[in-house]
Amino acid sequence: MRIFSLVIALLLLGGCTHSVHLHHVSDVEPTLGQQPATTLEASGEQSVVLGFAFDTQYADDARRQLLQQCPGKLTAISTRYSTSHGFLHWTNRIHLTGLCVNPAAE
Repeated sequence: MRIFSLVIALLLLGGCTHSVHLHHVSDVEPTLGQQPATTLEASGEQSVVLGFAFDTQYADDARRQLLQQCPGKLTAISTRYSTSHGFLHWTNRIHLTGLCVNPAAE
């Protein structure tokens, strides 16, 4: 009974954790003639249960989303890769932010 109580206590007290693994910012190119830039965002996530990963294209999908939003030049791309841990599963997340310089504003 004591071991059972200990296991139940560990399950109930085993909270979730979150961690940021990587934060990268690409080169920032100055806009010629102070052209207006728009901030764009895209994100994706991947669920992993007992070490089995699902949706392995989540980073490519987020990149594709960001590129589709910008008809002009994309610069100052910031990438944040993080993980949220739960009991026997975790979620990998990627969040992209960039500046879009519209060629129509030139």
